[in-house]
Amino acid sequence: MSISIHIPFYNPNPQKKEGYRQLTRFEFLKENIENLKSLSIKSDIFIHTHNDFLDNKNLDAKIINHSISEADVNKGLLTWLLRPLMEKQKDDYEYFMYLEHDIKFSEENLRYFLKYDVSLNEKKFHLGFLVYERNHNDQKKYCIHLTKKLQKFIKINSQKFFINDFENYCCFWIYNKKIFKNFIKTKWWSFEKKPTNFKHNYGITERSSIGYHAFSMNYFKATLLPEINDKPDPDCFVEHMTNNYFEKFSDTDKKNYYDIRGVCKYDIKNLYEDDQNQEEKSDFFYLIRFVKSFFWKLRFLKRMIKKL
Repeated sequence: MSISIHIPFYNPNPQKKEGYRQLTRFEFLKENIENLKSLSIKSDIFIHTHNDFLDNKNLDAKIINHSISEADVNKGLLTWLLRPLMEKQKDDYEYFMYLEHDIKFSEENLRYFLKYDVSLNEKKFHLGFLVYERNHNDQKKYCIHLTKKLQKFIKINSQKFFINDFENYCCFWIYNKKIFKNFIKTKWWSFEKKPTNFKHNYGITERSSIGYHAFSMNYFKATLLPEINDKPDPDCFVEHMTNNYFEKFSDTDKKNYYDIRGVCKYDIKNLYEDDQNQEEKSDFFYLIRFVKSFFWKLRFLKRMIKKL
């Protein structure tokens, strides 16, 4: 087995230190590459950047320096320049990954992916991941993207899966060759169509990071998280190494703020409702998506009514 891993590396201020560990972006990148090279399958890593900072660095990766204006870099367009090379590699690897430089995809994450990849894909479900940060005082882990607890679930062959229909953005994507080849044929791949989760449109960088599983896309029916011992599988959690969101909001904000990203509201052991408050769902995901898409297209009417 082999995997092609592509990482955009935006580095406008190389000396700037981030997170409670106070490391530079390069230090996070180097640490992550060492982590990725320890995966149990053959991994080729491609770093896409916009300046010559990495030219003399000793990294176990292929460095690709793109010619791109500062304005386009600031817009997030660097994240899209890696796609032509990925597309050329479509027959060369079994798996393909887009990964932000400080998202630590571990061996446990890989085994989790390989365990469920085939069985869920056969039923057109996407295997979900959740990104966490640490409270560096007590080392508890907090989910970045969920500000509501998981409540809905579906059973497949007696296995329970939580449904992540709130926000399945996780700063990276990974697909097998079959799904990747389907992806590159779509308008989503070529930047022609904007993905959404029916709550907002993603920005330019997020549109690249969401891959092929935004809620408005029509390939996967839903994003699922396997349940183990009444909780999401512990191997679904991926670390955000920079850890610069946890202290971004006060405790009051975390209690009341409902932005879908960056709040770190719940620790990963408390991401789900109690059994009596959970709700089993049937497989009507395509119909639900059609209805949501219909009302999303008419959202301008809601704005007009509010102005009256």
